[in-house]
Amino acid sequence: MTKEKDIRLKVLGNGSYPGGDYDKIKVTGQVEISGDVYSQHTKIIGECRVKGNATKEQVQVTGKLNVDEELNSHTIKGTGELNVKQSVKANTLDMRGFVHCSGNVELEKMDLKGGFTITGLLNVGDLLVNLQVAPSSVGEIGGEKIMIKSKSILKKSYTLEAEVIEGDSIYLEHTTAKIVRGNDVEIGPGCHIEKVEYRSTFTNKEKNSKNIFHVNQI
Repeated sequence: MTKEKDIRLKVLGNGSYPGGDYDKIKVTGQVEISGDVYSQHTKIIGECRVKGNATKEQVQVTGKLNVDEELNSHTIKGTGELNVKQSVKANTLDMRGFVHCSGNVELEKMDLKGGFTITGLLNVGDLLVNLQVAPSSVGEIGGEKIMIKSKSILKKSYTLEAEVIEGDSIYLEHTTAKIVRGNDVEIGPGCHIEKVEYRSTFTNKEKNSKNIFHVNQI
């Protein structure tokens, strides 16, 4: 016996609904989904909590999305806050706000204006972050092109703390890390790095500072 797909879940206001297999989910208000959920298209204006795993091909959030287990998606876009207690896997994450994940995050592309706290590994092909709003932290970053900037409209610099940052091309601002390793590494203002390991090129824009303890070509 096969399960029939529900056409859509459309909610205006507050409430609690069961998990399921949907074509479209549209939430305007505050909603709790009590179980695993799948959807092709999800649009949230307000707040939505999924008490389980969420598989959403396309997600658009204006407000807050909380997922108690894993979040799998092709595209995640939005303004606001994304909180995931386990892991995130997606092709693209494009947000203006803050991302919290207690596990690992795996992406092809991440474009974020705001901040993030990721307990585990951020594995990303193309990473562009403009640190705003609040301090950020991550266990490790592994990627191809990694660019961390800190340019707030209020002219206040926010920071990123990481254990290890490793990639092909790396540019960092206002970042504190134990190890930065890459082919081409450029260290911008406000950084404190214990060790830089580079293969091809290395540039330190703050040449007169003691912001890097060790630099090795490998």
